[in-house]
Amino acid sequence: MEKELDSIKKDFNKYLNNLGISAKSSKNYRSDVSHFTTWIIAKVRSFGSYVTTLTEAVPFLSHDIALEYRNDISQDVSSFKTANRRLSTLRHFSRFLVASQLMDLDFMAGIENITNTPAVKGLSEHPMVNEFKSYLESEKISNNTIKNYLSDIRQFLLWLESNHSSNLNN
Repeated sequence: MEKELDSIKKDFNKYLNNLGISAKSSKNYRSDVSHFTTWIIAKVRSFGSYVTTLTEAVPFLSHDIALEYRNDISQDVSSFKTANRRLSTLRHFSRFLVASQLMDLDFMAGIENITNTPAVKGLSEHPMVNEFKSYLESEKISNNTIKNYLSDIRQFLLWLESNHSSNLNN
């Protein structure tokens, strides 16, 4: 499996080089893919599937997973520039997977950059979210599990807020 993973990363690097990007950008892309690899492996494992490589996680890539990753990095990264660079990397990676016929679907299609909007910022500072985080920490829940729970709650609150707004408009 490791050879397969190296092959995907090697092929992705070739894909990036064919785009004519700088050595520094290429380094950032490799770093961003490594960050995403760590995140997606942990996410897939939280579903109860044991994966160890990005290659094994590819079948789990979807638009919903991309949205969740976007939400997670918007909460965890102090710089919107870094978060948006990571999203840009994933857009390239998704297009690479489609072009290489490793996926039929561009899982990043329609995933927009992060903006510093009050609605998103407000959710991360919601007292109940912070209280729940404190509770999980007091129960000595792993940081990865806490991060996943909080991401799920924030995603639900965003969904609830958008559905409530659309229901009011109907």
